[in-house]
Amino acid sequence: MKLRTALVAISCISGGLALYNRRLERGGGRLQNRLGGETRYYRWRGGDLAYSVAGEGEPLLLVHGVYAGASSFEFRKNFEELSKSFRVYALDLLGCGMSERPSLRYGPGDVALQVEDFVRGEIGDSAHLVASSLTAALLVPAVVRSPRHFAKLVLICPTGYGTLDRPSGRLGDVIYGLFLAPVLGNTLYHAIVSAWGIRYYLGSMAYHDADLVTEELVEDYYRISHQPGARYFPAAFVSGKLNLGVADLWSRVPQRTLICWGLEARTSPAREAQRFVQHNPRSEPRLFKDAALLPHDERARTFNEEVRTFLLKS
Repeated sequence: MKLRTALVAISCISGGLALYNRRLERGGGRLQNRLGGETRYYRWRGGDLAYSVAGEGEPLLLVHGVYAGASSFEFRKNFEELSKSFRVYALDLLGCGMSERPSLRYGPGDVALQVEDFVRGEIGDSAHLVASSLTAALLVPAVVRSPRHFAKLVLICPTGYGTLDRPSGRLGDVIYGLFLAPVLGNTLYHAIVSAWGIRYYLGSMAYHDADLVTEELVEDYYRISHQPGARYFPAAFVSGKLNLGVADLWSRVPQRTLICWGLEARTSPAREAQRFVQHNPRSEPRLFKDAALLPHDERARTFNEEVRTFLLKS
């Protein structure tokens, strides 16, 4: 009798959590283009990739970082301004933003393949590349493997030089398994992307200036992260399944590269910029005062000027 009661209670709790998770998953509503330009879709082998495009001139591709709620919204202060000088494409990676969010086991090679295929199939010409945080590291194999598809690079707080070079191991497998569990995984994910969780991440890690973390900004990230299927890509990141060390490849990157870093970054401190510059003579640093992991947001005007100057000079 006690066992039956316990099983009924567990079933009710599981059903309640499942219903709660479904409500949260739909809580973001329908996403819209917040960058401007024209919204288009590239039919990739793994699912449709959404992107915004505007401007004329040399092609410039913007690729956001990897975190819960990630999307091209990250470049909202750069897209329009840079489109005055370039043909700008802002891509939502698979599992992010307005792109499809399939239930896949994402690996470190997936991002590189998406971007390579997008440049080859949609842009159709050599493109400048701006990439942020872990994505910047994940694209290093692509720029080495397909150098003719990429012109100059701008990497923002890239990770992976001397870090993230070990597989996630058993602990990563356990964490990944928890996130993929139908009810428990959704519950864990929604705890991370609660309004409190998003506010904590933005205020303590992403931004230096806490005043920039407004309720409107938190709501924007909340909406993006509460879409059906949004948990699968961040789950791979949190569990270490996207880990990729770039030390062996970095010296082989042939493109001229601007390494941008916020001086106040804590999780990826600015001193790491020197590693990249020291080990590739074609790279040069740009450090931004009073900015953390998002100098292109916190110091958008200066960032846009630096990027424009770097990309246009011969």
